[in-house]
Amino acid sequence: MDIFFVKTILILCWVTALQAQTTQPETCPTQSKFSKAVDSFLDVLTAEDPEKIKIKAQVDRLAGIVDEFESLVVTLTQKQEEQSQKLSDKIDELDGILDDIKGCTCSLHHDAVFHVSVGGTYKLNFEQAKQACIDRGATIATVAQLAAAQTFGLDRCAAGWLSDGSVRYPITMPRNGCGGEGTAPGIRSWGKPTKDKTYDVYCFH
Repeated sequence: MDIFFVKTILILCWVTALQAQTTQPETCPTQSKFSKAVDSFLDVLTAEDPEKIKIKAQVDRLAGIVDEFESLVVTLTQKQEEQSQKLSDKIDELDGILDDIKGCTCSLHHDAVFHVSVGGTYKLNFEQAKQACIDRGATIATVAQLAAAQTFGLDRCAAGWLSDGSVRYPITMPRNGCGGEGTAPGIRSWGKPTKDKTYDVYCFH
């Protein structure tokens, strides 16, 4: 009977739409259009025809299936949009965190590491160097802090005490008399002299 062929076409069309996770294709007959076609077909049958009752029950069942398919397709589409938005939000959040990290790194390890000399060049022993940093609301810098600052551009041709008792200075543009021309950028070290020797100091705040 033609009505069963029509039902098959309708279901296949909706299955295809579901598999593609899209909304109903324009080529698919809508439930209302399908129901009207079926009603017109059923009206041709006599009220006493048992086939009418059987077909009507099948049509009602099919209409329910179509509703379920349509609801599922809509739900899947909404979930895709929600997931896409969540992903976009996470990307924005990650970008913000990375920007904060970059800014924090530059601030902590470049601007926050500073060179101090008191009363002229190389006048501070180790204890005086630590006190000079404290007087400025800071602490004597570590080797790691000075190295990070050098990575972000700190260049100072003056040796200073660090917290481990070593004396070093950061160079980003090696040159004669300051790191050595033709050498690689980095931290230059004068080793660990006795703590009564006098130098400048690198502080961190």
